[in-house]
Amino acid sequence: MADEAVRRRRWDSPDGETIMTNDNQSFGLSRRKVLAGLGMVGVASAGAGLGTTAYFSDEESFEGNTLTAGELDLLMDYRITYNGGPGRLEELQALYDDDPNYNPEVQVKEFPEGSGNYVLDQVPRRPDYPEPNDWVEAANVGVGENGEISGFEREELTDAGFPLFKLEDVKPGDYGEATISFHLFDNPAYMWMGGGLRENANNGVNDPEQATLDELGYEETTNDDPEDFAAWAEDEDALYYNVDGDWGGQLADAIEARVWYDDNCNNIFDEGGDGEPVDISLVIDVSGSMTYEIGNPDNVIGQGEGSRIAEARKAAIALANNLREDVGGSGLDDRLGVVTFGGIDEEEFGLTEASDVAAIVDDLEDLESYEVGQDDPPDAPFGISGTNIGAGLYGGRHMLDTQGTPDRRPVIILLGDGAPTWSYESEQVDGSTESGFPSYGEWQGWVRDDKLDAMADVGGNGAADDTISVADEIKDETDYLIITIGFGLEEVGQTGLARTTLVEIASPGDGDDGNKLFFESPADVDLVAIFAQIAQVVFGEKVIAEGSLREVLAVLEEGYALDSNQFTEGQDCFPPLLTRCVGFEWWLPTDVGNEVQTDSVMFDIDFYAEQCRHNDDPQNPFA
Repeated sequence: MADEAVRRRRWDSPDGETIMTNDNQSFGLSRRKVLAGLGMVGVASAGAGLGTTAYFSDEESFEGNTLTAGELDLLMDYRITYNGGPGRLEELQALYDDDPNYNPEVQVKEFPEGSGNYVLDQVPRRPDYPEPNDWVEAANVGVGENGEISGFEREELTDAGFPLFKLEDVKPGDYGEATISFHLFDNPAYMWMGGGLRENANNGVNDPEQATLDELGYEETTNDDPEDFAAWAEDEDALYYNVDGDWGGQLADAIEARVWYDDNCNNIFDEGGDGEPVDISLVIDVSGSMTYEIGNPDNVIGQGEGSRIAEARKAAIALANNLREDVGGSGLDDRLGVVTFGGIDEEEFGLTEASDVAAIVDDLEDLESYEVGQDDPPDAPFGISGTNIGAGLYGGRHMLDTQGTPDRRPVIILLGDGAPTWSYESEQVDGSTESGFPSYGEWQGWVRDDKLDAMADVGGNGAADDTISVADEIKDETDYLIITIGFGLEEVGQTGLARTTLVEIASPGDGDDGNKLFFESPADVDLVAIFAQIAQVVFGEKVIAEGSLREVLAVLEEGYALDSNQFTEGQDCFPPLLTRCVGFEWWLPTDVGNEVQTDSVMFDIDFYAEQCRHNDDPQNPFA
């Protein structure tokens, strides 16, 4: 197929980010490149443009045929923060607020007041601005109080094409961060991230800077070749500066930077348990709805391929195959165990070490859900299992309480495909006239028959409230991290209630943004990819590049293939409507001296999308 027939959508920045130090020099991270990189959109060739190439048409002799070209649209949202010390609000507002490139609904705000931390810009603005809560939830496909998806609308997003950062008088100790979430519409696409250093200038040399450059052993040169300066940066003995050129400054090598998959979109690099083994209690819904055909909930197909339970098995096996052995040289493996719930909880198998992954996989391959209208598995209460999420949570806690070890991080991952329907009869619990769960301590004394006798088909808000109370008790009494997944909720009844309940069950993520560790997995999105995303939160978010700003941009300049599923080999396409975030942060270390006075840097960050269909060999557009 001809290359020009492949649809592409590119974000690249037209001008470059600018960052400057001291003396009213500007420190440049251009939103043009970060947001043009978050920036401009166009075809893969050097020229930009805002359209996509036509893919097919039909005007042949068989009349009445219609073929309509599809669409590939890449749009962005972002939140930019800067910690530059208190007392600079008016200065920063003057830089940003009158610039037509930036969101006219947003004014630079210091948050919290007096902290020296500023929200520079945000697309789109959320009602609680500058607090991050609403933006973080929407960027991560958040859920409103009514349980409806409150992610960003297409018309709220941006094509970018302007600098993200535009700062003057940057000092040692300053820090900036941008979380960028990208959205594909209409068609899946391969994604790449690119960028590059566009300027690293001295802008003249004042007396303190000259004295420090001399003391450090720098020699002046009239050479202004960027490739030479890049090579010298790798040689500790090659110290040169150029007073008036575009490339003879020291700032790009002094600034530290990091780019990473910000899998929970919270503007924070979560190291997770990178050097810490984990115990994962995987709690899986096996109620009758898990036998539905994916994409067709009216068709009950049982346990086989194409069913919800088969997709859950596949995702759980992928997670098991990515458990770590001898984590961080500790001699300890990650461990995984599975609890299922329909009407009551069942421990399928206990916490098992990664080194015995074959046994884990064997057990997972046998995992089945209850069949609608049948006692299959034979102990399904009442023939059809209800959805007793609270029982599953208690079962997950019990596994960690009785089998967990203090040197492993305890995590509950709960997968549910609907709202809770069952709780317990009041008289079995406390003799009152309302439904509810017993305390965990009392529940531990119940045998299976006690649980069966106490079960009640409560439904609605009653079961949801009872279930949330169980999760609250776990979070209050333990340090267990609870991550929830809503699987195919759009295809079941009480979708809003199901989402709201799963959001309330989930633990808050790191930081003070109020974001919950809830992940939405629409039925037509590969559940394995969602589990891979969650694994980055548990094991530590994946770094794309880190080092000096020059080093990070050198990686991006080569083009970095973004991957929607880090559990698989190669580059996987990103499905439309599934939000993913990338974080970019920079800081000027406090031990940097006068050698960077008056210096400025300018750089670009780009994103590029190319259609998946009929495109078995995607090529790096930045290579």
